[in-house]
Amino acid sequence: MKKVEFNEIDTNKFDVYVDEDRYGTLEFDKEQNCWVLWPDSIDDGISYFDDLQETKETITDELND
Repeated sequence: MKKVEFNEIDTNKFDVYVDEDRYGTLEFDKEQNCWVLWPDSIDDGISYFDDLQETKETITDELND
């Protein structure tokens, strides 16, 4: 199982690490009212939920599939 960490930059932005390597950024988009993951490896965001905990759990599950 991969170690997924969310390091808070501020209340609306987190750096995401997988096995201690930077994976991307998780930011809250007020216009869409949801959290968006911006992986460093692609130039596109992935929208999730308005709930931070649910978003973190879903991202962790997806990265471990």
